[in-house]
Amino acid sequence: MSEEKKTEEVTEEKKAPEEEKNTCEGNTCKDGTCKDGVCESGTCESSVCGDMCCGQGGKRIFIWLVIVVLVVGAIAYFQMQKRNTAGEERPVSEKVSEQVKKSAMDLINGELVPEGTKVEIGNITEESGLYKMIITVEGQEVTSYMSKDMTKFIPQLIDTKELAESKAEEEAAQAEAAEVKVKSDKPEVEVFVMSHCPYGTQIERGVLPVLKALGTAVNSKIKFVDYAMHGDKEVKEQLRQYCIQEKEPQKFYAYLDCFLASASGSEAESKTCLATAQINQTLMTQCVAQTDQQFKVTALLNDKSSWVSGQFPQFNISKEDNEKYGVQGSPTLVINGEMIQAGRDSASLMKAICSAFNTPPAACQTEMSAEAPAPGFGTTAAAATNADASAGCGA
Repeated sequence: MSEEKKTEEVTEEKKAPEEEKNTCEGNTCKDGTCKDGVCESGTCESSVCGDMCCGQGGKRIFIWLVIVVLVVGAIAYFQMQKRNTAGEERPVSEKVSEQVKKSAMDLINGELVPEGTKVEIGNITEESGLYKMIITVEGQEVTSYMSKDMTKFIPQLIDTKELAESKAEEEAAQAEAAEVKVKSDKPEVEVFVMSHCPYGTQIERGVLPVLKALGTAVNSKIKFVDYAMHGDKEVKEQLRQYCIQEKEPQKFYAYLDCFLASASGSEAESKTCLATAQINQTLMTQCVAQTDQQFKVTALLNDKSSWVSGQFPQFNISKEDNEKYGVQGSPTLVINGEMIQAGRDSASLMKAICSAFNTPPAACQTEMSAEAPAPGFGTTAAAATNADASAGCGA
C-alpha cells in the first residue's frame, strides 16, 4: 500500500469520530456555534439547542408556540360567543324571521288587539336567547320578544337597570314636588277634602298628628272641595265640620279624630263624636243654619240643574280658594299658597310642611310614622298597593 493511500485512510478514521462527536441532533452546542445541525466547534450537551438552530430543541419550541396561539384563539372565540349570547343582537335567517312573524301575528290578532287594529312587525333579530321584534300598533312602536320554540310571547322585556333608574328619577321628582319653595315664619297649611272621600280621609289621618305636633307654629285649616260626590250625608257633615272650626276650633281635632276612626262616617257616628269632643251643639246648629243660608248649600243640593257635570251638587263655602289654587278634587294640599304633592303618611307630611319654615321649630324633629293610613275610615295602615299618593276623588 502506498504512503499516499495510508495517509488518506488515517485522515478518514480521524474525521469520522469528530463528525459524530459534533453532530447535535436534539442537543446543545456548548461553547460553540450550531450550523445545519452540526456543532462547528465545542461539544453537544442537554436536550435543547442553545441558539435554536439544531436538532429537536427548535421543534419543541415551535410546538409550544403553536399551543399558545391555539389557546389564545380559543379564549377569544368563547369570549365572542359569550358576548353574542349576553344581550347583543344577531341576525336570523329569512325562513326563521317569517316563522316568528307569523306566530306573533297570529297571537296578536287573535288575542291581544281588537279586530281591525293595524299591526306591523319589523325586522326579527336574536337577543339574549330570544327572538326580538319591533311591533307597530296603530303607529305606536313596542319592542317585544318570543321564545326560541315560539310558545311564549313577551309583549315587553323589563330592563331592571332602566326600571331602577326610572324609579330613582320618580322618587327624586316626588321629593322636589314636596319641597315648598315659598318660605315663611308661620306657614299656612290648607287641606282641601270631601268629608267622605276615602283619599280625603286618608290624608286627614296622616296630617292630624303633624298639625297637633306643630300646634300654633302653623296656621292650618281643613277646607272643602267646591262640589260633593258622596250624597247629602257629605254635604251635612261638611257643614258641621266647617262650623266646629269656626266656633270651637280648639275642639276640632278631637272631633275629627273620632269621626275618622268611625266605621263609615254615618250620621249616628257623627253625633257620637260631637258628644265625645264636647261640642256645643246649640252653637253649632245656629252656625250650620246661617252658613247654609249664606252659601245656599241646601238650595244647590236640591237644584239638580246646577250640579257639576249634572252629577254632583255644588258646595261653595271655600269656592274662592278652590278657584284661587285650581283645586280639582280631594285631597289637595296647599302650603304657603303652593300646591304640594306629598306622601300621605305623617312623616312625609311633616317633612313637606317643615320645608315651608324660614327657621324650622324643634317640633319638626318629632318622629312621625312613615306608614300611610289606608284610604277610608278606620285606623289601619295602607297595604303597599293602596298607598298611591296620587289617588283621589274628582269629577
